This record gives sequence, structure tokens and C-alpha cells, in this order.
Amino acid sequence: MANKLLLMWLFFLCSMITSNKADSVNDTEQLLSELFANYNNIVRPVTDHTKALNVSIALFVKSLKEFNEVEETFSYTGALQMTWIDYRLKWDPEQYGGLESITVPVSKVWLPEIFLASPATTKMYFVQSWNKARIWEDGTIDLLQGAMIETTCSLNVEYYPFDVQACDTLLMSLAYKNNEVNLLKIGQTGIDFTLYQNSSLWEITSTSVYVETIATGTELQMHFIFYLKRKSAYMILNVLMPILFLCLLNALVFWLVPESGERIGYCITTLLAIAVYMTIVMDTLPQSSDPVPLISYKLVIDLISSSLIIVVVIFNMRLHNKDGDQKVPGWLRSLYRTLTCFNCMQKKVNPEVIPVQDATWQKNETVENGCEEKKKILRNDDNSTDEDGNKITWQDISAMVDWCAFVFFVMCSLLSFFVFVGVALGNT
Repeated sequence: MANKLLLMWLFFLCSMITSNKADSVNDTEQLLSELFANYNNIVRPVTDHTKALNVSIALFVKSLKEFNEVEETFSYTGALQMTWIDYRLKWDPEQYGGLESITVPVSKVWLPEIFLASPATTKMYFVQSWNKARIWEDGTIDLLQGAMIETTCSLNVEYYPFDVQACDTLLMSLAYKNNEVNLLKIGQTGIDFTLYQNSSLWEITSTSVYVETIATGTELQMHFIFYLKRKSAYMILNVLMPILFLCLLNALVFWLVPESGERIGYCITTLLAIAVYMTIVMDTLPQSSDPVPLISYKLVIDLISSSLIIVVVIFNMRLHNKDGDQKVPGWLRSLYRTLTCFNCMQKKVNPEVIPVQDATWQKNETVENGCEEKKKILRNDDNSTDEDGNKITWQDISAMVDWCAFVFFVMCSLLSFFVFVGVALGNT
């Protein structure tokens, strides 16, 4: 008897579940047939056609795909949400089994025809015919469309690689004027980064969303602006630092012994290496003259400096190999003496009492310091020969040029690097 009662209860429950499912399907079918019986998806859903229909838009960003600096394009994955109210699609949930929302193909409802006004490809429209729209009981329509958004972005690479870019995604409803469709943003920011995955090359510092009337005065366009800051660690380690080290290595040519015969080859090799880095950097930047990147000026200065080093080396090699019988001009001898004893100062030592075996006399002897002695040695006659027979030769002049050129070009390399970094960082 108990088994029979249990079977009866199971049969009753199954019947109720089947009945509820059937009712749910019937309610949906009945609702769809009644909602779209006399619905025209061409007519704008407003009771007063002199007023504009509010269409709220939000952008969901998932990840940054690519920032092509040469072609000036910006792409990211995300979704576009559009929301508006169609008063013709309202119903009472109690009359349809508590049904609060339904999904229908977008082809069945009126659409605001939002499209991308700044496309980098031929893909301009977000909505496809197979997309679904969700309709709520109060007539609110939600359309969420995932897409790969590829848009143009005008770059300002003046302070590359410490630059900050502003990329604008423009949306318009070209089929309707501003007195027919009014574009609004959803929420405070209009852009949602809840599911955003950080990029390894760019950092999104801030965003901006606003609506403006275009120049014709009849259409609206909506701006979604991304402010992107480049993560410059990669460029510093792989471009700027190698160029700095190459410039410093180039100056070391003046430490090479002139008799080695490797000076010219060393200079040209370093010049070619700097030119290769210059080509690499220029290939990663757009071909723009307004503005010209500061790094371009820096690379040109380094290239000119390397070229001047070659000129100085060739000139100095001629000095080094001059005939010893040729007289060194007086102004060169004076310059050589000045640079050689630049840090020398004449000093006198306190008088010393010199003991002698015969204690009948003492004398005080004044001793000149090492610099004074050196100056006496370098005080030459008109034939560039000093009192002890020492002579200032062209080889001495060549060594002086090497030392001055080394200091000068090292200072130029360091100055150009730190000035560039300071100016670029100071304006970001």
C-alpha cells in the first residue's frame, strides 16, 4: 500500500513539472506573438516624434590587443552595451506566468544604428543579424555586443619612449539626427574595466567619455578616450643604454696607441653601430614631422659626434706622424705647457737647517716644489728646446689632442643623454 502511495506522489510531481514547463513555453510564445503582432521595427519608438529617444551606451574593455605606432592604429577587445526603452514592448509579468524578460533577434526590434566613426578597418558596425537583444517587462532593451574594436589613433611621439598617448574611439548614430536620438553614457565613467587584463607595453592612466555635436550641427558623436602611458623600461634597456655605451666606447679610440693602426677601423665600426640603432628606432615610429621625436635629434647628435671623432682621429694621426724636424708653433708649445701644468702651483718649503760636520756655519736652503722644477724643464728657447735638452715634439702635441678630445666627447655623450632624458621625463 505504501509503495502505491509513493508511486502516485511521484507521478503527480512529474505531471506538475511537465505542466509548468509547458505553461512557460506557451507563455513565451503567446507573449512574442502579442508583442510583435503589429510591431514595426522601422518606426522610432517614441510617443512624441518631436522628442529625442535616449540611447545609453557603455564600453567594456577586456584587453589591449595592439598599438601599431607606424600605422597609427589602436585595437582592443571588449563589448559595447546599448540600452533604450521601447514603449511598445511592455507587458505585465503576471499575465505570462511571471515572465520578466525575453531574448529576440535584433532584426525584430528597432535599432539606433550605432557605428564606429574612427575605424582602422572596413569593420564599422557592431551589431550583426544573428545577435540577440534582451527585452524587459518595462520595455527596456539591452543589447550587448562583443567585438574587436580597431580604431585610428593620432600619435604624439615627441617624447618617445616616455610618451603619453590619447586614443579616441568615436561612435555615431548617422541614421538619426540629434533631435531624434540622444546619446548618453552609462554610469560615472562610461568605460568598465572590471575584466581588464593589464598590457605589458602600455598602462591606461585614465579615461574620458563625452558627447558632442559634430560640425554639421545635426548629428551627435560619442568620444571614448583612453590615455595610455608607455612602459619605457624595455626601450631604455634595449635602445637608450646601448646607444650611450656605444658613444662612450667611441671616445675610447683616443686611448688606442696610434702605432696600432686600428683607430680608423674602430671609429667607423662604432659609427655604423649607431646608424643601425638609429634605423631601428625610426622604423618603430610614424613618419611624422609634426612633431619630430626628440630621440631623433639625440640620435643625429650622436651620429654627428661619431663623425667628428673620425675627423679628429684623422687630423691627429697627421700630427703624430709629422717630421720631427718641423718646428712646433709657439702657441701650441704654450698651450701644451698650460695644460700640462694646469694644476701645478708654486710652493716654497720652510727653510731647513742643514747640519754639517764643521759646526762653524749653517745655511738655509730654499727648495722649489716639483711643479716649479717641471716648469723650468719646459721653458724652451725659440727652437722648442729647454735648458736640459728636452724638446716638445709633435708626438707630445698629438697626445695632448687625444686627451682633450677624449674628455670633450665623453662629456658630449653624457650631456646629450641626460638632457634628452630630463626633457622627455619633464614633459610627461
